[in-house]
Amino acid sequence: MKPFRRSFLLTVLPMLSMFFSGCIPDMGSMTGMTAVVTDPSLPTIRGIRTIVDKTGVGFEWQPVRDKRVEGIEIYRADLDGGTKKYVKIATLANRFATHYVDTTVQANRNYAYTFKTFGILFGSVQGEVIRVKTLPPLSAVGFVQVFQPAPGIVKILWSPHPDARIHDYLIERRLKGREWKYLATVRGRLSPEYIDKSPAKGRRYDYRVIARTADGIRALPGRAVGLTVR
Repeated sequence: MKPFRRSFLLTVLPMLSMFFSGCIPDMGSMTGMTAVVTDPSLPTIRGIRTIVDKTGVGFEWQPVRDKRVEGIEIYRADLDGGTKKYVKIATLANRFATHYVDTTVQANRNYAYTFKTFGILFGSVQGEVIRVKTLPPLSAVGFVQVFQPAPGIVKILWSPHPDARIHDYLIERRLKGREWKYLATVRGRLSPEYIDKSPAKGRRYDYRVIARTADGIRALPGRAVGLTVR
């Protein structure tokens, strides 16, 4: 198979507009095209199936049989963004590829995708537009409390998250008014506490707890609670 040549730039683009309960971006705003000439006879990717999660969108399609095709390009538009332009997010340099997972999306957000195939000198017209909305983030832990059982020691308590997918908790700390910093990981969904032995006396700290699934998906941060260390 001949390698994909990044020096080829598309100079002619067909215009495509679609409407899905809002404005799907104009295909003329797509960036990063690679073929020199659009060839309408090249196959497009259709009948794409999707699986949507909070921080990922999976795609599956039938393999491309046309031997003129060198690979597949995938474009995405952030429908909740300001410009709503399509941007190329992946090049699959193999026409036999039939799956792709976009892991660069945010929870509870609307996106549109389109696919095109390319050969050595030619690119297909754009395929169908797929509109998805990622799932909302997991809820935060419901109860968080901090107190000092002894001088220079801070104990953080929280209620275990009700979602069985939760694997651990991230504990974050910040000096009052500064950025949050990672402090520790507490493993086990039913684990309800962490003891901080490192705060500086006389300083005021905020603490928060973030539940996380086994595959790294974070819930919303819990309520920040703080105290002045004695």
